[in-house]
Amino acid sequence: MRNLSESQQAKVTRALAHHERFKSSYMWRGHYGNGQQRARWSERETWSVAFTHEGVRYEYHSSVHCSARNVYYKGRFYADGERVTVRKFKALQNNKN
Repeated sequence: MRNLSESQQAKVTRALAHHERFKSSYMWRGHYGNGQQRARWSERETWSVAFTHEGVRYEYHSSVHCSARNVYYKGRFYADGERVTVRKFKALQNNKN
C-alpha cells in the first residue's frame, strides 16, 4: 500500500481527531448558550471529508446536534460507499491495510 499524500493524511487525521472528540458526546452536560449559538456551533461541527486512495473512495460524515443540555454526535465512515468502522481510517493513518 502506498503512503497517503499530505492532503489525504491531513484529512484522515482531522476526521479521526473529530471522531475522538465527539464519540462520547451524548454524555456531555453543561450550558451551551442560547438557541442561536447552539445552532451555529452545530453547523460548524457538522462536516464531511472525502478522498480517493488507490482506487478506493473514503468518506467521513459528521453530524453534531446540540440541545440545551447535551451534544449528540453521529460519525459515519465509508469505503467505496460501504459503511466501515473507524479502524479502517486508523489503518490508513498507520499505513496498514
